[in-house]
Amino acid sequence: MSNRDIYLEALEFGKKTGADHVEVFFNKSKTLEVVIEKNDLQVPKGDKYQGIGVRIFKNGKIGFASTNLLTTESIQETVRSALDLAENSPADPDQGLPEPMPLKEVEGIFDPRGESVVLADLINKGNEFMEQTRGTDSRVTIDTASFKAEIIERAIVNTRGIQAEEKKTKFESVAMGFARDGEDVSSFDLEYLVTPEWEKLKTGEIGERLRKKVVGNLGAETIPGFKGSVILSPFAAVMLLFSPIVFGVNADNVQNGISPWREKMGQKVSSEFLSIEDDGSLPGEIGSKMFDREGISPQRLEVISNGKLNAWLHNYYTASKAGEKPTGHASGGDQSLPGIGPNNFIIKPGQESLDEIINSIDRGLIVTRYSGGSDPVSGDFSGVVKGGYLIEKGKDLKPVKEVMIAGNVYKLLHQLLALSNETQRVMNFNSPYVAIEGVSVTGK
Repeated sequence: MSNRDIYLEALEFGKKTGADHVEVFFNKSKTLEVVIEKNDLQVPKGDKYQGIGVRIFKNGKIGFASTNLLTTESIQETVRSALDLAENSPADPDQGLPEPMPLKEVEGIFDPRGESVVLADLINKGNEFMEQTRGTDSRVTIDTASFKAEIIERAIVNTRGIQAEEKKTKFESVAMGFARDGEDVSSFDLEYLVTPEWEKLKTGEIGERLRKKVVGNLGAETIPGFKGSVILSPFAAVMLLFSPIVFGVNADNVQNGISPWREKMGQKVSSEFLSIEDDGSLPGEIGSKMFDREGISPQRLEVISNGKLNAWLHNYYTASKAGEKPTGHASGGDQSLPGIGPNNFIIKPGQESLDEIINSIDRGLIVTRYSGGSDPVSGDFSGVVKGGYLIEKGKDLKPVKEVMIAGNVYKLLHQLLALSNETQRVMNFNSPYVAIEGVSVTGK
């Protein structure tokens, strides 16, 4: 059966069950992957997947079931399972399906080149990466690296009249390594890239950046603790600062009373340096899409403007509960009910370069990689600086080890010192370097 035949068959059978409304979400993917472990190329692999998720609505109740066995018998059994769950679930007046709305194709999220990519192409990418790491400096060890190409086909149809489908491509590289010079071993460091365009998967450049990072960490020394300024790399900033912000503006967390910002709408939640928008319609961005998990067109949101909280991320359910319109942030796939997640979470850059920010700091710390625990409800965090450099008198950068940082994320947001004008994409976030003052640094 074609993709269309599969999801329409499920929809038509759902209508015959006596359900009030039916939604079918279809997902299909083809993935090729090459992996390097301990400097050695592993056996390349390919994978194919397709499945559907069915939501049934009846008498104000909802049921959900999914399957990746797309025969007529399995499809019908999945619909019946969703119906059975709906009939035995508590009623919820806010559950429902959105009405159709105009959808616009997003440019640059599908690269036709992806359909002709074969494992040999990814092996070549892996070789380019190794040439710029081990081939350039034998002190470098690649712990693990993966190079992946994926073609994704998504479709949604429901009894309210929504029917849409699209294709996306995703090319991804994740690499972790370290350097060893005699008895001196650097900390592990990471390079990550994801893009919808094949030509932008420049693994040689990724390898060069990783090599410079881990070699630059050789000779790391312990330092005494201090309280001062910390500069977070884009990767560290996303992990430490911006992921908790996503938690805070998730409307489901707000309505469940666990968001620390549940009563902060329209108020200042950070320094005026910080402005964030989310936009799932940007051409060529990995988080862009024509429609979300519920068939709604993603909206551009000014989430935070000059420190003031402006918007929540909604799916249809949370918007219905709040008496608002959904924002196109329903997340998930065929194996789960719709959740809420960001599309392209963009932290607007500042005016200064990273070098200018460093030069303005008498004593501080650059954190390139952070590993630790954080509580998005309270904002409390503590963890180890896995990659970092001590700043002295705005110039002298020395690699450090056995250093920890701790504090509260939501307090640190009011202590922003500067944002760099350089930015970097980390997954579906786009972040500058972030300088924060008054951070507790624990050394030895």
